[in-house]
Order: sequence, then C-alpha cells, then structure tokens
Amino acid sequence: MMLKKIMETTMKTKSVFILIVTSFFLLTLTGCIGVNRQFSEVKNKIMGELGNDYKTEFQFSVGSAAITVSSWFVDLAVDKEYADDMLREISSVQVGVYNRIEGAKYKADLGTLNSIDEEMSKNGWKYIVRTIDKDELTIIYISADPKELLEKMYVINLNDDELVIIEINGDLKKVISYAIEEKSFNLKM
Repeated sequence: MMLKKIMETTMKTKSVFILIVTSFFLLTLTGCIGVNRQFSEVKNKIMGELGNDYKTEFQFSVGSAAITVSSWFVDLAVDKEYADDMLREISSVQVGVYNRIEGAKYKADLGTLNSIDEEMSKNGWKYIVRTIDKDELTIIYISADPKELLEKMYVINLNDDELVIIEINGDLKKVISYAIEEKSFNLKM
C-alpha cells in the first residue's frame, strides 16, 4: 500500500516536471522550428542566381523570447552590459547554411557578387558592405525603404563550399550605437 502511494507520488511529480519543462521550452523557443516565407523567398532567389547548386545543411529561426533568455545568460557571463543590451534590441534571427553540390559551376567571384546584388536590389535591398577575398564573398544588405532603414539586415556569405544567409530583425540602430559605444569610438556627429 505504501509502495503504491510512493509510486503515484513519483509519477505525479514526473508528470508535473515534464509539463513544466515542456512549457518552458515552448515559451522560450517560440519561432525555433523553421524560417519564414520571406527568408525562404530571399534564399530561393539567391540560389536561383547560383543555379540551385546547393543543398540545405540546416535552417533555423530564433524568436524574441529565446533571444531574451540568451541575453540573461550573456548578462551573467559578460562584465560589460553591451552584449546584453545588443541582444535585447534584436527581435529575431534566421540562419540558413547550404552546402555546394559537387561539380557546381558557380564560384565566389565578382560575377556572382553582381548577380546576387542585382537580385537583392530588385527586391528592395541595398548593400552597405561588399567584399571579395580569394574564393569568398560577403555582402550585407539593409532595406532600401527609408521607413525600414536598419530594422532588418541580411548577411550573405558565399565561398566555394557553402552559402550562408543570415537575417537579423530588430532595432539595429541601437545595436550599432552600442557597438560604437563599447569600442569607445570618438565620433562627432
């Protein structure tokens, strides 16, 4: 009889624990399942420019709740508050990593960079950084719409092995100002 009560109490405790853990993950990891339609469209347009010669390694999205939880851990781990402040200004991040298929013809060169840039420009994006170094190119885009300036950013990195696309949403003006403040740049504006 006593063993039965202990077993029932243990089962109830386990059930409550599982419910709490599940609720925690559902609340904090909201948006971590997949990327949204707009990100997929940008990815598809870029891949179309590259001859669709890439296969998905992984894609994920992190929403504001998970970023907030991350900022708590950063706040505990970092002496300065800048990293925590920066994370609080970011509302979501989407990441896609795509491996180049063996024998694909597109390479990370000026022609590829111009091709990607043309496609992004058609869709309302303008680059703020473009670099090519040997077999790697990196481009950072912001919205060309002045109302959305520095609210969303795409970072595209392409080398001979993989394509990486990152979308960052949030108050990027504040993120940049924290970065400038952290580095103690003496800029007169």
